[in-house]
Amino acid sequence: MTRALLLFCLLATATCAHAQALRVQIEGAVRTPGIQTHAVGARLADAVIAAMPTDDAYASGAVLTRRSAQQAQIRLKAGLLHDLGVLAASADPALSAQADALASQVYALPVTGRVVTELSPRRLEMSPAANLPLVDGDHVYFPRRPTQVRIVGAVVAPCVVPHAPLDDALAYLSHCPVQGADRDWLFVVQPDGAVQKIGIALWNRSEPQALAPGATLYVPLPARQLRGLSGQFNAEFAAFLATQRPHAFGDSP
Repeated sequence: MTRALLLFCLLATATCAHAQALRVQIEGAVRTPGIQTHAVGARLADAVIAAMPTDDAYASGAVLTRRSAQQAQIRLKAGLLHDLGVLAASADPALSAQADALASQVYALPVTGRVVTELSPRRLEMSPAANLPLVDGDHVYFPRRPTQVRIVGAVVAPCVVPHAPLDDALAYLSHCPVQGADRDWLFVVQPDGAVQKIGIALWNRSEPQALAPGATLYVPLPARQLRGLSGQFNAEFAAFLATQRPHAFGDSP
């Protein structure tokens, strides 16, 4: 084999290997942040274990984001802003002002591309279904453990309440004055991205629902104000909140 041919083969092999490598970005409370390179076929556990989360890393609020998930979330955000624009044009001044305030909050939230999945290193190793194959461009973020719960939606103003391990959703809600709210339902957005709709009236009261640190309560608008809107506005609002990073509220996400 000539020297030129040998050089060509080596360059071609290196180029193919580079093209097949998966680059994953790791941020947050980890000992080895930065860009990781993995072979095709590597899984989430490979990246998370290599990241070495610190002792104060909050695995329940860890976030995996992917570019492939962004398009659906762009549509979700656009739909919410459209519906809030319709509500803002209402002849009811209180509803109009409330819709404007909610639209400002939604507009400020980024489209993250969050993929809801388990990110605890131990649980990933024990749960093959959650241990997803890595995709080039994946981003993994480990926050530190929050100490608060946030309440948003049909409230006088968004509230931040200290987390209390034994308090249920209604106990947190008692700290935040509501305004034009649905009196029957509440949405709980846990820091792992799980969303639950719970009953809070006497006729539909759910079992007490514990909230994890960093959870968000979304107080929905009443159904009578949403007539004429397409889709499930309140459920979609909660779903968009679930795409966000949990963080210590008042700090940058």
